[in-house]
Amino acid sequence: MKVFTTILLAFFIAQTSYAQIPLSKRDQAKKAEFEAQIAAEKKYDELMIKADRAFISKDYVEARMSYNEAIEYNKEKEQWLVSKVNDLDILMAKIIMREVDSILVIEQKSVDQLKNIVRLESEIASRDEPMVMVMPKPIVEEEEVPVILVEKAPENEVEQMPELEEPIVEEPNRIVAPEPTSKPAVIAAPVNKEVKVKEDFSRYPQGRSDETFTFPDHSVRRIIIKDGIDTIVYKYVTHRWGGKFYFKDDVSISERIWKGEILGFEKKYPTVSKLD
Repeated sequence: MKVFTTILLAFFIAQTSYAQIPLSKRDQAKKAEFEAQIAAEKKYDELMIKADRAFISKDYVEARMSYNEAIEYNKEKEQWLVSKVNDLDILMAKIIMREVDSILVIEQKSVDQLKNIVRLESEIASRDEPMVMVMPKPIVEEEEVPVILVEKAPENEVEQMPELEEPIVEEPNRIVAPEPTSKPAVIAAPVNKEVKVKEDFSRYPQGRSDETFTFPDHSVRRIIIKDGIDTIVYKYVTHRWGGKFYFKDDVSISERIWKGEILGFEKKYPTVSKLD
């Protein structure tokens, strides 16, 4: 399609530049149509690149808006683009629907735990004193001195035997272990970390509780029904651009079912319960 329109546009440009004859109104209209089609195809490509990048980065709002805008520039793929927009609307509704059923808690590591860690490190450091290792003395075997028989010389001419040198025994090697490089113990501040956990609905009273949560691009109405031992959670998600989705215990339901069941519980529990 792109190649065809490009060839036709080039043909019209070549005609006008060669013959220097002004185009008729009909030809001018066709030329304007071709130029508009080429511009639309270029805009469509830009929007699709933008939408795909946003989807990969999980910026679903940006992706949804870009896909929706691209419908205007490519009517041939309108149904496909509409389905992508609807899929993103459902995906975002499910994400934000689950978001309101989670709460942030502060996970704090107690100071006592940190003190125990520091005490244990100090005990280990105190046991790492430098050690002195003494090498054993070498065992030197005594050499047997041969017995030499000599004739007795006159007393005045006794030949003195040369004195034997005692073996030199080296001092034991003293190997000193390196001193441990231990840093002074520092007690760190308590570590606070936000952790998202599933909300416990047991804290809600019996009856019907109605809440609304507002986000930048969405709003969620949550109705919690405590009916004896049963707990039912209804949610109604509205997107900023007008999409509406209904859920019962995280399962998508129709607007008719949602309204019918909620109306029944409103009659049974006309007063909205409030948390203590």
